[in-house]
Amino acid sequence: MADHRNGNRQPPNGKATGAGNDYTIDLSKFSIRLKTLYSHWNEHKSDLWTSSDVLAIATPPPSEDLWYLKSSALNIWLLGYEFPETIMVFMQRQIHFLCSVKKATLLDVVKAPAKDAVGVEVVMHVKAKNDDGSTLMEAIFRAIRAQSKLDGHDCLVVGYIAKEVPEGKLLETWAEKLKTWRMLLMRKKVTHSALMEETEKAILDPSKAGAKLKSDNVDICYPPIFQSGGQFDLRPSAASNDELLYYDSTSVIICAVGSRYKSYCSNVARTFLIDANPLQSKAYEVLLKAHEAAINDLKSGNKVSAAYQAAFSVVEKDAPELVPNLTKSAGTGIGLEFRESGLNLNAKNDRVVKAGMVFNVSLGFQNLQNQTNNTKKQNFSLLLADTVIVDNDKTEVVTSKSSKAVKDVAYSFNEDEEEEEEKSKRKDEANGTDAFMSKTTLRSDNHEVSKEELRRQHQAELARQKNEETARRLAGGGSGTGDNRSAAKTLTDLIAYKTVNDLPPPKDLMIQIDQKNEAVLFPIYGSMVPFHVGTIRTVSSQQDTNRNCYIRIIFNVPGTPFSPHDASSMKFQGSIYLKEVSFRSKDPRHISEVVQQIKTLRRQVVARESERAERATLVTQERLQLAGNRFKPIRRMSVEPQFSGLDLEFDQPLRELGFHGVPYKSSAFIVPSSTCLVELIETPFLVVTLSEIEIVNLERVGLGQKNFDMTIVFKDFKKDVLRIDSIPSTALDGIKEWLDTTDIKYYESRLNLNWRQILKTITDDPQSFIDEGGWEFLNLEATDSESDHSEESDQGYEPSDVEPESDSEEDDSDGASLVESEDEEEDDSEEDSEEEKGKTWEELEREASNADREKGNESDSEEDRKRRKVKAASFGKSRARPGSSRPGSSVTKRSKLR
Repeated sequence: MADHRNGNRQPPNGKATGAGNDYTIDLSKFSIRLKTLYSHWNEHKSDLWTSSDVLAIATPPPSEDLWYLKSSALNIWLLGYEFPETIMVFMQRQIHFLCSVKKATLLDVVKAPAKDAVGVEVVMHVKAKNDDGSTLMEAIFRAIRAQSKLDGHDCLVVGYIAKEVPEGKLLETWAEKLKTWRMLLMRKKVTHSALMEETEKAILDPSKAGAKLKSDNVDICYPPIFQSGGQFDLRPSAASNDELLYYDSTSVIICAVGSRYKSYCSNVARTFLIDANPLQSKAYEVLLKAHEAAINDLKSGNKVSAAYQAAFSVVEKDAPELVPNLTKSAGTGIGLEFRESGLNLNAKNDRVVKAGMVFNVSLGFQNLQNQTNNTKKQNFSLLLADTVIVDNDKTEVVTSKSSKAVKDVAYSFNEDEEEEEEKSKRKDEANGTDAFMSKTTLRSDNHEVSKEELRRQHQAELARQKNEETARRLAGGGSGTGDNRSAAKTLTDLIAYKTVNDLPPPKDLMIQIDQKNEAVLFPIYGSMVPFHVGTIRTVSSQQDTNRNCYIRIIFNVPGTPFSPHDASSMKFQGSIYLKEVSFRSKDPRHISEVVQQIKTLRRQVVARESERAERATLVTQERLQLAGNRFKPIRRMSVEPQFSGLDLEFDQPLRELGFHGVPYKSSAFIVPSSTCLVELIETPFLVVTLSEIEIVNLERVGLGQKNFDMTIVFKDFKKDVLRIDSIPSTALDGIKEWLDTTDIKYYESRLNLNWRQILKTITDDPQSFIDEGGWEFLNLEATDSESDHSEESDQGYEPSDVEPESDSEEDDSDGASLVESEDEEEDDSEEDSEEEKGKTWEELEREASNADREKGNESDSEEDRKRRKVKAASFGKSRARPGSSRPGSSVTKRSKLR
């Protein structure tokens, strides 16, 4: 029996299910036994099943001990295998499974047989590895409430196996949720004093709260306070009465707990809102803002009164009508005594805050009035309290783990019921039948839908913050990440010539490049004016229809986005800087040579400064000591790193969130951590710091796609984007969830984008990028609803696999002889692509004829040139003929003339 059970345990744990699918569920037996279970449940519901409307079966994790559990027996009888750490909830219209990914894959086959056998829908709730499943459990209880509403019952009886003690994190969380939700669903009445007693027991026995503290060192500062139903007292001396906890719509519940550890006191208070009305929501938001302002002003060196004055200012500005209801104090000092009167946080205390002081910051609104005749809702109060430690450079809120954000303290018990009523009414009107729980109706109860909605809302907020941050950085006022190499380069003074006498002898008024002194001399108003090549940002050339060539030089100017702020610009802040110059010439060959020489010189300078910056970070090697001028070979040596005295913190990758992709040339398993995205097995290694990421664009996302690509855009727009290709579509939701939890804004697109052109457009005209909504041009939902803006924002963007030919040609031609940084390659390839873009054969032929004429080869007549042109065209056609004898022949691209 033990061997049989151990074998049945193996597949759900994922040890053998992935190889050959040897473990399968007998669907015929499952259908018969499921029908038997439901028929017996319905026939003997009152006498054998204790009138249970819902059956909850929770199977504990595997154990080597020999035990006989009814939950395990039910697993084996119904499914053929034991599924450890799995929760099954049987309802009249649904069966819910809460389990891991691999177990859900094995259980997925029972959906159709369950529908055919007893007419129920199977809903899977897939739990991540380190998740306690609490959020998924709430989705299950929402489905239970929906069934209760449709059946017309005021309460539901949830049956479970009482004799099986919950083991493991999942089952312990389930037991707590079951207890809490049963109390709410069955409208179990509980008094304030009963809650006080339960809370006091939990404080005096820290093991109940999961705290590893000795109970002898823990005590209460005052009996825990629970208040609701219109009777509120914000003083710590208040007592919890024997009235029932009131949690109907627009009600308020205040909880305050004070505890002591080794005689030192702490305090925390929270207010919970049930279906809050606009007055309650506004009052709480103002109180939360004022409370944070008071905490932020508790800094070493400030007066104690500054904390209350900061809170008062917030209320006076945002809600002046609530000023009379504000408490007269923002708290007191706290320590061995719960209340240190000398450190009262009021408007009159002029004592100075010092490092090491501890405060109980307690702020509230009292005696606020609702427009209602219900006495339990007419009067309400709000209270927030936290224990704060003042340090030299920061203020630490030690009770911050108890969230006071609106999303964590505001509850809505009627929202799900109203949604279900509306959807069931619409279903009834469409079908003309009585209400019943259908698959379409219950889709709103699926946790994944609500989770996606929350994620969408969070991403919308991240988009707003990201656009504001990018706008500040582009405007030069932000603290965005810049190019470290450029920053290092600006530390060197850019001096081309120390004196006027060092200037080279003047030639004709033409642009000259001085390779030795790394300078470019421009003719301006009849004089040769030198500029160090490091001051030049970009250089480009173009030709008009009149055979006039133009060269355009743009300089690094302080205050311009992405231009380095060197020491000289800070010294001479009142100086006038030259932003750009343009010159015209009728000699295209000279212009082309000048552009290439400036680019080559600029690359050399940037490469040298980059190497200098990297060398500056190296550690100087200590000199080796010789022992008696004799060298002896070291046959065995072990090196052990010493970390003493170093404050190192190691980050552990989260393998359960990993995914397969191609960051370079081969597929690899990429794993995120709390601060990085890494791949440390296949070379070259991949390490991306999350703080460097601007946005992430998920490309080739759509129905029917087996893979998609991830493009990481860095805050330094001079840096090329990072592409991770061929990520399986099954990892899409997990990647979205990881990006959302790490506060990284992501977008989705159906095609690959030309990011070089996009980033160049942004850096060339950052103001237009800001004015047109920043990164919102990537938002598919926004572009679909605003067609006009979408057409404008998509101009100039093309798939990355259709990049201009000039980019690759320029990279090949320059990369063979020049060493340059990635940033310079990117800039230059873009500039060259602009120069060569759009040249026709006539223009190139005209350039060749001009070059021949200058060399004196003018003997060819116009007819001869036309004859050669026709011959070349016919030769190209003959090569493209379908009947070519060369296998795989196609139309070849002609090389561009220089």
